[in-house]
Amino acid sequence: MFAGTEFGGGSLAGNEGFGGLLFLVAASFACKCSRAAAISALVGCVVSLPLFLYLVFPRPYRLVLPGYWKVLELPQETFIWDGWWITGILAMVFVAYTCGRRLIRSLTVRSSAEAGP
Repeated sequence: MFAGTEFGGGSLAGNEGFGGLLFLVAASFACKCSRAAAISALVGCVVSLPLFLYLVFPRPYRLVLPGYWKVLELPQETFIWDGWWITGILAMVFVAYTCGRRLIRSLTVRSSAEAGP
């Protein structure tokens, strides 16, 4: 169905399976290794967010990030309203914020524990 387009396995959509795998790894590490889970989820967000941004903002995305695209002409749409795609962007931002906060908190606790009394 998407053969010959960016969504047929191009550089933008090709990493989506890897991002999903990272989120599964983060979910499995969540209880025992919270720092590893946070890092895995952050990398998953970095890998998955570009696809959501392209789906919602196709023309600005192509103008800001030029590169090798299977379809050479620019999309006509500047903004596409789709509730699920925007929810995906908001979810990625929330997960990145939560994981970043967790990592910063664990590093400050660790550095204060090493400093001692």
